[in-house]
Amino acid sequence: MKNFVRGLALGATAALLAGATTYSATAQIHTEKTNFTLTEPMDVGGFVLEPGSYRLKVVVLSDNRNVVQVTNVDGSKVFAAVLATPHAIKTDETIPESRFVYFPPINGQPKALRTWFAHDTPYGQDIIYPKRRALELAAAAKVPVIAIPDDVKETEYRSAELTVVTPELQVQPYQPPPPAPVVTAARIPHKRLPTTASRLPLFAALGLLSLGGAVGLHALTTRVP
Repeated sequence: MKNFVRGLALGATAALLAGATTYSATAQIHTEKTNFTLTEPMDVGGFVLEPGSYRLKVVVLSDNRNVVQVTNVDGSKVFAAVLATPHAIKTDETIPESRFVYFPPINGQPKALRTWFAHDTPYGQDIIYPKRRALELAAAAKVPVIAIPDDVKETEYRSAELTVVTPELQVQPYQPPPPAPVVTAARIPHKRLPTTASRLPLFAALGLLSLGGAVGLHALTTRVP
């Protein structure tokens, strides 16, 4: 009987550890991606995409910059890789149904992607543009645009200097914004936000219940003559 009780305890502990490991692994492999189809050209970080079907996917570089990859739908071919910075959703912000926010169009040029919101995430990705293109967008949209030098290569993205082009066409150092409050589901109609609560307390409770049952069973068996 002692071996049986010990086995129950070990089994409960193993179940608890397995559940925690599975949850951790699932969280680590989660990536942001969106499939979409274009019917007209679109500028993403200085790369013009022609009409067709694509996928956007995030590759994390650091706390304040990521790479947004543009691939075919199955992810087997990369068409472009551009820099982006995390965009925290503000309390008064509404995410468009398309999940894409564009700069105002400039006559004769493709529409330019400003922010992409992946599904089931509490933030988006602000696309960074080469300085020359950022100057055009800032002047047309009358908003600041984050920029990188025109000659930066993808291998230099991690350390490339970020600047901000103002609507007055001044170039200023980039300062990462402070984290914005997380938007609740009530503030974004018809949008489901990700479940952020950890499942570890549930696994712990199940483990404790199993251990308690084992202890109770042991107590009952010791009373039987």
